Formats: sequence, structure tokens, C-alpha cells
Amino acid sequence: MNEETMELKEDRSTNGMFEGPVLPLLVKLSLPILAGMFFQLLYNIVDTFFVSRIDLANPAYVGGVGLIFPLVFLFIALGNGMMIGTSSLVARAIGEKNHKILDRTAESGLVIGMILTVVTIGVILLWGEDLVQRMGAEGEYYTHGYNYLMYLMPAALFIFMGNVFIGILQGEGLMKHVMNSMILGTVVNIILDPVFIFLLKLDVRGAALATVLGQAASFVYVLGVFLKNRSTIRVEWKIRNISREIMGKIISIGLPQSMAMILMAVSFMFFNRLVVSIDPLALTAFSLFGRFEQIVLMPAFALGAAVITIVGQNAGRGNFDRCGRVMKTAWKTGILTVLVLALGMIAAARYIYPVFSEIPAVVDYAVRQTWTLELFYVFALVGILNRNFFQGIGYPVPAFILTLLRTIMISLPASYILVLVFGMGIEGVWWGLNIGGVLSACCSLVWVRIFLDRLKKGTMEIRRV
Repeated sequence: MNEETMELKEDRSTNGMFEGPVLPLLVKLSLPILAGMFFQLLYNIVDTFFVSRIDLANPAYVGGVGLIFPLVFLFIALGNGMMIGTSSLVARAIGEKNHKILDRTAESGLVIGMILTVVTIGVILLWGEDLVQRMGAEGEYYTHGYNYLMYLMPAALFIFMGNVFIGILQGEGLMKHVMNSMILGTVVNIILDPVFIFLLKLDVRGAALATVLGQAASFVYVLGVFLKNRSTIRVEWKIRNISREIMGKIISIGLPQSMAMILMAVSFMFFNRLVVSIDPLALTAFSLFGRFEQIVLMPAFALGAAVITIVGQNAGRGNFDRCGRVMKTAWKTGILTVLVLALGMIAAARYIYPVFSEIPAVVDYAVRQTWTLELFYVFALVGILNRNFFQGIGYPVPAFILTLLRTIMISLPASYILVLVFGMGIEGVWWGLNIGGVLSACCSLVWVRIFLDRLKKGTMEIRRV
């Protein structure tokens, strides 16, 4: 091993990670993720555009795909949890200079990814029809939703296995490669969508297949990053590197994150049933809005990824004052960015949604939902950043509890009460979501400050790797 490689292995952190201005570091790590997410958002919009163009007068295509999204989200949640668990572990191990953990993370994570792939595909094959029906799908909504799910199924392999590599890269702070993988997958997806949907006449099945191949392209790219040794963490493909201890550490952080996301998916199953009981056209609008809400939430997720890396590595070194500065800077930067984007969406809403639906009621629902919810995403941003703080320091349970509080304990009951008791209709659902976002964000701020104070005083410690 040459001197340069030894130096790389000794300090695998990003330049400026432990000292210097915080804002440039946050920008440096979050911008590549933001760029990648922009392309993914572009895919979501283009995908919805092509699906809607199958028949603009038939809401069942967009509505059917949207109806089964909570089910797809269940499996995405498992992959995201594994990615967060890997990222947190790698970041803290870099901070602690624990090379034993770092050099055995990849193989251990890949085993978890393979297990999740087998379980996911098995569940869909055995119970796919029943699950789609339980989403409240009937008639054409059921047909298109079920077809989309079955053709999307092979993507599980690439999502789960790819998230292991992405988690490692995020933990290292190598966000450029994460961005490249996201962009590549999106471009492939966008190119193949019209080919499969219209040229091959596969309707929503074509959209699903395009997604599968886009995920495959993204996976091949991140795999190539490791095969070409562009990461300081090596994949030796050796069975002896598989560690039950490391698998347990990934799961201990990732499982609560997955459970939190699963709770979100479960809650939105109930939201969908509530919305469709009010008006099936409102469900189509709900799906349309969901594709565009990411425009406002992208900064939250991009900054959140940077927070896990920076907080994780600095907490591993005991730099808790810097962790506090990171959070304050992330809050201020994120709030300003979200406000600007939310105002832009509110202004543009009446011009955007008619492109995707010719049904006046669908457009009206989507526009009014945008006007009601978007500004409140400031609170969603605070909640996302604070949950990522807890994941970065190795305490996933508070993040899980905050998600539980926002979705199951506040937003869902509030929505049902406002709709069924106060007769507010679809607006009751929207304001229920706002109430959950505000209250959970306030709780998360108090909780983060308590943790930071205790860490600085030495009355508690981060979870060591």
C-alpha cells in the first residue's frame, strides 16, 4: 500500500468537515443531492405527464398509480432505512477513525439488501392482488394500480442493493457520485417512458418498466464507483467481511427509520381511503400534488443528507459545538429556501395542473391543496432536519417517535375529526396535515436542543460504533 493510499485510509473525512465555516460545507454536501433530486423530480413530473397522456379524460391512470403509492412506499422505506443506517454508521466510524468497521460495512450491508429483495418480491407475488384491493382500488383504478405494481417489482433488487453503496458514499461525504447515480437513473427513465408507454403500447406497465431500467442504470453506476476504487471504503467481496455485529448496527439505526416511513405509508393508506370517500377526483388531485410537492421539500432532504454526514462525523470526534452550529445554519438556510419555493409554487399552481388533467374538479382540488399546504412545509423542513440529527448521532428512536407523532398521532386523527365531525370535506384533510406538521416540528426543536445541551455537558454520549 503506497503512502497516498495510507493517508487516505487514515483520514477519510471531507475537507473542512471538522473546522471552518459551516454554510459552505452544508452547501458543498447538499447541492449535489439537490441536483440529483431535481432530476428525480423531473422524472416524476415527466412520468406523470406521460401516464396522464394515455387518456387525459380518464383519471384512473394517474389515480390508480397514485393509489398504490403507499404500498410502493413501504418497500422504499426499507431501502431508505438501510441507506440511513449505513450512512450514519460510516459517518460516525470516520469521525472515530474506526477502520475495522469501515472496511467491513459494504459486504455486511449487501447481505441485508439481498434478504430484503427476496422478502419484498415474495410478498408482492403472494399477496399483491389483496394488497392493492386494500388500498381501496376498484375497477380501472385497481387494474392500473395492480399492473404498475407487478411490473415495478424487479426494481426492488436495484433499490436495496444500490442503497447500501449510496449510504456509504453519503457517510463519506462523496455526494457527487450520489448525484450522478440519481441523474443517470432519471435520464434513462425519462427516455424510456414514451417508448414503453406509447410505442410499445404498455400503458402504466411501460412506465413501471422504465423505472426498473432507470434504477438498474443507477445501481450499475454506484457499483462502478466501488469497482474503480473511487471510494476510500473498499468492497473486497469476501465472506469473512460479513459481520453480524455490523449488520446489527446498520439495522439498529435503519429499522426505526424504516418503521417511521412505513408508518407514513400506512397513514397515507388511511388518508387515501378518506380522500376517495370524499371524492375520487380529489384522490387524483392528491396524487398530482404529491408529484409536485417535492419541489418545495427537496432542500429539506438535501440538507438532511448533509446533516447526517456532518453531524455524524463531528459527533464521532466529540465536536458537539460544531454540531449545534450545523443545525442552526441548516434551519436558517432551509427555511428561507422553502419559503421562496413555496411562494413560487403557489403562484404557478393554476398554470401547472391543467397540463396534467382536463378535468376542472381535479385541477381545482390540486390548486387549492397547493395554496393550503405549501407554506406549512417550513415546519416539515424543520422536522426532517431534526430527525436526521438524531440519526446522525446514532439515536434513531427519537426520529421514529417524531414521525409517529406527526402522522399517526396528530395528522391522521385531526383529519378524520375535521372531515367527519366538523364536515370540512377535503379541506379537513389538508388542515389535518398542517396541524401535524406544526406540532411535531415544535416538539422536535425542543428535543434537539435538550440532546445538544446534554452532549455538550457530557451527561450523555453519542452511540459509538
